[in-house]
Amino acid sequence: MNIKQKFLELTSRTYPHGTEQELFHLLCDGLKEDEFGNLFINIGESDVMFTSHLDTATSALTTVNHVFDKNIIKTDGKSILGADDKAGVTVMMYMIEQKVPGLYYFFLGEEVGCIGSKKVAGKLKEEKIEGINKVISFDRRGTTSVITYQSSQRCASDKFGEALGKALNDADETFSYKNDPTGVLTDSVQFIKIYAECTNISVGYQSEHTFSESQDIEHLEKLAKACCKVDWNSLPVERDPSTTEYKSYGGYGGYGGWGDDYDHGYGGGRWNSGWGGRGNSSFHSTPKKNEKVYVHDKTFNYVSSIELDGDTKKVVKVDLCDDRIAYEKRTIDDLLLSLELEYKSTTWDGMKLDVLYGGEHNSDCDRNDLLEYLPELDYTKLEEIGGDEIVYSEELAD
Repeated sequence: MNIKQKFLELTSRTYPHGTEQELFHLLCDGLKEDEFGNLFINIGESDVMFTSHLDTATSALTTVNHVFDKNIIKTDGKSILGADDKAGVTVMMYMIEQKVPGLYYFFLGEEVGCIGSKKVAGKLKEEKIEGINKVISFDRRGTTSVITYQSSQRCASDKFGEALGKALNDADETFSYKNDPTGVLTDSVQFIKIYAECTNISVGYQSEHTFSESQDIEHLEKLAKACCKVDWNSLPVERDPSTTEYKSYGGYGGYGGWGDDYDHGYGGGRWNSGWGGRGNSSFHSTPKKNEKVYVHDKTFNYVSSIELDGDTKKVVKVDLCDDRIAYEKRTIDDLLLSLELEYKSTTWDGMKLDVLYGGEHNSDCDRNDLLEYLPELDYTKLEEIGGDEIVYSEELAD
């Protein structure tokens, strides 16, 4: 299999949830469909479940025009790329072709709440697949992460993560994989109370969910080949899935929180992500002034304001009515409950989320961290969720 060619084929158009079946013909032979519509195949004897997801983080059915910049693949700025998670799909297809033992799952609807994996996990809680100890997702930005926490909750032991990182680094001397406790969530999080070691591995994409999304294709090619050299069954198993461990950390104001560092830069320049698809990608050396966008929130009859960082287009400040904030808090609480997080309380002011867990542990994140999983918080999508409209914007003075 030509890894680059397959990636380009898989990302030639977008596949919003509900249209994943339209790419089934591009996948490898021998896949079976489960009762929920997910695809899977079991090869040999292994204690590992490998996962990736088939849907794209957009509601638009769009043709993707690829742009090449050495080893980086981007788009023409008119669509997202879909490397999240066609990069992971590509890696798994290569591993299947090479007959690497494992249970391979291609899930539906990860971008809209891990729909496919959640249904499988619900079934496995009643009828566990014996022999599985590890769930490994290929769905992380960057090139170095072995995720050990998702949504502040321990998902993989440090011992396991270090062993996996070493195995990948030994397979390719250019790699520098290491433990990363700043994961948000992907399909593997659904299994953390069922199986011991559940992680997510960087596959080389950046700026996912934006028109500036890019893929390091050289890294993807190396990763796919390296994964065929790892002795997955020999990786240590240490975490007890029946116990819950939380990590207390924050990053509000520094774009940290749940780990969305969003490194938008290559070669030292700052990368304008065109956040939410509102801008074009461009390098620049002089920081841009912040922008304030005013939105008529028709649902609650209020003119809201959202202040955006001039360079990253990330939200830095919001002015929302109390009813909108209360609505958003209910939506956030629903997300946390769906993840089965054992927390005491949450506070939300429209910008910052604080979560208090048992044992007085707490974590915080900001609006930007939550956007990936709660599109209701994206002001550019207000028309889709409530008939609201962007009124006007202005550049703020220094």
